[in-house]
Amino acid sequence: MPRPDHEAMVREHIRGLLAGLAARRLPARADAEHARAMGRRRAQQGVAVEEVLSAYHLGYRDVWNTLLSRAHTEDPGQAARLLGLVNLVWAWLRVITIAVADGHAETTRAREENRIGLGHELLDALYAGRVTAESTELLAHALAFDPHAEFQAICCPAGPWPPADLDVLRRRLRAEPGTSSAITRGPVLVIVFQRTSAERILDLLSRHTSPMAGVGLVRPGLAGAAAAVVDAERSLAVAQRNGGGVVRFGSEWLAATLLPHMDRLRQLTDTTAAVEQPHLCDAVRAFADNGFSVTASARALHVHPNTVKYRLDRWKQHTGWDPRTLDGLQRSLLGIAFSSSVPEAGS
Repeated sequence: MPRPDHEAMVREHIRGLLAGLAARRLPARADAEHARAMGRRRAQQGVAVEEVLSAYHLGYRDVWNTLLSRAHTEDPGQAARLLGLVNLVWAWLRVITIAVADGHAETTRAREENRIGLGHELLDALYAGRVTAESTELLAHALAFDPHAEFQAICCPAGPWPPADLDVLRRRLRAEPGTSSAITRGPVLVIVFQRTSAERILDLLSRHTSPMAGVGLVRPGLAGAAAAVVDAERSLAVAQRNGGGVVRFGSEWLAATLLPHMDRLRQLTDTTAAVEQPHLCDAVRAFADNGFSVTASARALHVHPNTVKYRLDRWKQHTGWDPRTLDGLQRSLLGIAFSSSVPEAGS
């Protein structure tokens, strides 16, 4: 904030305080309005309300200590009489800090409502594909995003986030490094962010509820922001189908991409073996996760290699898909991923 502006407002307030003490009166309406204006001004300048109130406490302390020190120097009797004003000083502090906090909150609410409105507009533009429009770039700038830098997105269910809890989340996000916008869109909470990590965002989410979330890829520019939101939304759909947890598009991109088309693909991937034979599912996934090596798969499952071979053969008998071939392995993994009950590897 400009120092002359700061000093002028503080000087005016201190004069009002001293005049009130001299007249033995409580703050007048003009004094409270001056403090409310100070609170609004500091909110516009981005100063936290805690810092503003702390400054008032420090200012009152210094004024009081100066008065008491001068009274002791000039007349000890005057110092004793000054102590009778302690309650009046505290009354001034209470009235003035309440006015400051009210003014700050008023401006903060207005700014937050404006920011939420801009966030909705930006998200609508990303979903509508208006990523090259000048208006979309202006929206990004208004939210303090760099439209040419990298974006990432996280989607989670909006249900666990009533307005009061969402306000708390937004305040916590603002306190984090980087820039973010948390907007509810139907049943989904969409968080778009820059210059911070997905892990930090997920940590904030986990303070409120066990996160069920989809995490998009880091992508450049506003076109990347739009793609990252789609990444995250589709990854969330996989997490919801799996019953919870965090799904990252970078590792589950195939399932996340194909899930919206599963009704059409069901004939190619549908199998009851994934539900009825979870130990066979374990073998197929271990085979895929361990370099298509029977020996490495057996080591991961803590079984004999012959057991893995037997289970892969049994899977082929049950499903007609040979997991040792590319097509058979793809169908097998998708069949496991999209079965009505998805067993975990190693269960």
